[in-house]
Amino acid sequence: MKDLKNIKLVVIDVDGVLTDGSIIVDEEGKEQKFFDVKDGHLIHMAIDAGLKVVWVSGRYSKATDRRALATGIHLVLQNQRDKVKSLNIVKEKFKVSETEMAYIGDDLIDIPPMSICAFSAAPCDAVEEVKEKADYISPYGGGKGAVRDILKLILKSKGMWEKLVQRYCGVPE
Repeated sequence: MKDLKNIKLVVIDVDGVLTDGSIIVDEEGKEQKFFDVKDGHLIHMAIDAGLKVVWVSGRYSKATDRRALATGIHLVLQNQRDKVKSLNIVKEKFKVSETEMAYIGDDLIDIPPMSICAFSAAPCDAVEEVKEKADYISPYGGGKGAVRDILKLILKSKGMWEKLVQRYCGVPE
């Protein structure tokens, strides 16, 4: 396993990572997605611990905007077909380098940014080519706890997990 102590920012793909990839469109054309509340809680904890969290999606969705707002992430970039270009935007905005970035993806469009970042991870139901590229494959699927698992791994590697658990459980330090 790579050393994750220098990770300062985590870029997360949306469809297939934060969700199971299902998109429900009703008769009026309104879209619904399902996000895992436990993934969202770990995103809050990671932000509390000082990590920057960014979502990058290849398509636009109002549901993604709404969930991003609710989770308090630092930036959401949608309609991003060139995710390497997106990484450059993120690097400039947050003044970080690739050596300080992790990327979580699930499909072919995610391979180029995964190749650039210091650490890459994928849910267990990612496409085979992505799993071959990933430094870590979560035993959980997209929208089913993979993000929680991967963020927990990063926080543990940085020595932050136990202190966060104590704080969230109300245990005095």
